[in-house]
Amino acid sequence: MQIKVRVTGHLIDLCSVDVVELPEAASVDDAIGLLGIPLNQVGLVSVDGQAVPKARRGATMLSEGNQIVVMAPLTGG
Repeated sequence: MQIKVRVTGHLIDLCSVDVVELPEAASVDDAIGLLGIPLNQVGLVSVDGQAVPKARRGATMLSEGNQIVVMAPLTGG
């Protein structure tokens, strides 16, 4: 299945694809791993505009045509 991908912040240096091909029943964590982004460098993730909490990323399954947005952690002061 194909998933649309958008990354933000410094993660753009790690991943520059717009679409990724995943096996059926792939999770959000599976997608992030396939993109080559270390999980410890990921902040907020959303699927079709809905935030996916870190604790649910492994259990949140993706479907054909979903859009995943992977954001770098917010930092600053």
